[in-house]
Amino acid sequence: MAVAEVMAIISTINAAAGAINKVAGTCNDINTIGSFIGKLGQAQVDLQAYQNKKRGNLSQEEIIQITLAKKQYDDRMNEIRELFIYSGNAHLWDEIQLQMANARKQRIAEMRAKEAARKRAKEITLWAGFILLVGAGVFMLMMYAIMSYAETVEIADEIAIILTLLGSVPLW
Repeated sequence: MAVAEVMAIISTINAAAGAINKVAGTCNDINTIGSFIGKLGQAQVDLQAYQNKKRGNLSQEEIIQITLAKKQYDDRMNEIRELFIYSGNAHLWDEIQLQMANARKQRIAEMRAKEAARKRAKEITLWAGFILLVGAGVFMLMMYAIMSYAETVEIADEIAIILTLLGSVPLW
């Protein structure tokens, strides 16, 4: 399953790079390449997030796949950079790099916020369970104390007294 995630990221890199090459070959409009560059940037963030999620628990196959994916990403980004430079749009490439860095920071912040919210929800759930457990224990302890120390009432004697009193008073 884990290798499948890396392979999905690699396929995103390949698809975006293929689309960029196709667009670059058919038109001279650099602006149409922007969305594909965004997909490549997203693939880079996904690779980094996957590595962070595993935190050193990667298999040898996963490490190799991630290394190859990073190499592929770097190669594609260099090709795109050269496309921009050779077309006379080096300033756009610098702007794109700045925007991609900002998007990466935002995505990482969103991922951290989701993780923090998940941890907070887990913590709240644990505390609620603890409080519920303590409350049930206190209730059971109170019921035991009441049953153990309260005077037992003889209902039969009480009913006999009530019937005797009612028998001496006319009910109509």
